[in-house]
Amino acid sequence: MNTPANGRAAVIVLTYLGFALQMVQVGLLPLLPAIGRQLHATAAGTSWILTSGLLSGAVFLAVLTRLADLIGKKPVILLAMALVLAGCVITSFANTLPLVLVGRVLIGAQLPMLALPEAIASDTLPPARAHTAISAIHVGTGLGIAGGLLLGAVIGIHPANWHLFFVACAIAALIGLVATTVFVRDSPARAGGGLDVPGAVLLTLSLVTLLLGLSQGPSWGWSSAPVLGLLIGGLALGALWWWRERTADTPLIDVSYLLRPEVGLPYLMTFLIAFGIYGSLSAVTRLAQTPVASGFGYGWSSLTAGWFALPQAVGSVLGIVVLRTARPRGLVLTSAIGFTSITLGFLAFALGHAIPVVELIALGFDSMGLAVALAATQLLVLRAVPAAESGIALGLSVVMYAVGNSVGSAVAGVFFASLTTPAGQPALSSYLVGFAVCGLCSLAALAACIPLARRRSAVTHLEGATA
Repeated sequence: MNTPANGRAAVIVLTYLGFALQMVQVGLLPLLPAIGRQLHATAAGTSWILTSGLLSGAVFLAVLTRLADLIGKKPVILLAMALVLAGCVITSFANTLPLVLVGRVLIGAQLPMLALPEAIASDTLPPARAHTAISAIHVGTGLGIAGGLLLGAVIGIHPANWHLFFVACAIAALIGLVATTVFVRDSPARAGGGLDVPGAVLLTLSLVTLLLGLSQGPSWGWSSAPVLGLLIGGLALGALWWWRERTADTPLIDVSYLLRPEVGLPYLMTFLIAFGIYGSLSAVTRLAQTPVASGFGYGWSSLTAGWFALPQAVGSVLGIVVLRTARPRGLVLTSAIGFTSITLGFLAFALGHAIPVVELIALGFDSMGLAVALAATQLLVLRAVPAAESGIALGLSVVMYAVGNSVGSAVAGVFFASLTTPAGQPALSSYLVGFAVCGLCSLAALAACIPLARRRSAVTHLEGATA
């Protein structure tokens, strides 16, 4: 079967999807307090606006990425975009918390979109062009983070107009839906068998319970019975899912791949760098908006904090330059360059926390490193699995991303709650310890490149001897 060639227009559309859906996700963060006040919601109710999308995203991720391998990636992308569009439309008119939560549950369909555009690019383009397209998609996601920060900051000037954010997101989703329909061709690769329903249910329940425990730990208490039960239950369900996949006739994914260093190590790298995303963006923004009277904050308004969108955007664009330059020398080296850039960013966050310009530059290094590292690790996974399983393989990469992000957020929450000023606000030490921990995670990801490089060198040597 001949692979339909996607052209430049398709690559632009796939890159746009990364931009639009990340903007939908990130732009909500600075608006959450305003939305909660306008809806007269409690702090717990407001937190569920974010949590509901995270949990539904886990459900969509477990089902849609495998479904994409079975029936085609383009129809599943269109389905996900339609759900996001419906959620944005509902939320743009919502005036009650339950209706907002309904919209957010539908918007959760954006989570699989962190995998499917890359998968369809990998399946429908020659290797060199596919690598360039996947790099561009990751630049698009970085620009989406910057666009979301800026959009949320601008709309936050008049918090009562928070509905406008979802109107803008609905327009962005509609553009993506139409453009995908017109310009993107589907991958011909199809996985055999059917949807492993018990496996999908177990993976969904594992993700939902684990992410719920992580997201509610700060408010319910980490030592509380519900949180401990959710965390332990999530791990137990994950173990059951693993057993199911080892014994199923048609599993969601052949988990033997996960035991191979070529796949398992890139997943570990993704988890480690996702751990630090909260520290590199949310914590830095929060530090900037801390009053000057604290002795370490900048006293910036939410609009002024929108300046952080600039280095985020510039770093993401520079990422594609680094990818193009380093990729011919190997994906492991490219990953290492990304992790080094992230580590330098966290070092600058910690040492230059008193100087706004240094923090802005540090965010540029961090965002560039993220664009490079996330693209390189996903390319490493794609190189190690069959095309027919690229959707679920990248879906599991997104699982590592989501869990890593949630664990990082939870750990940062512990630092903010335990290292406080006499007034009860997060102390400077909470930020510095957070930067240090995130930097150590990026160093650990860098260290994981060593066994990958050795294995790749051994394979190359063997291939040369065989030839």
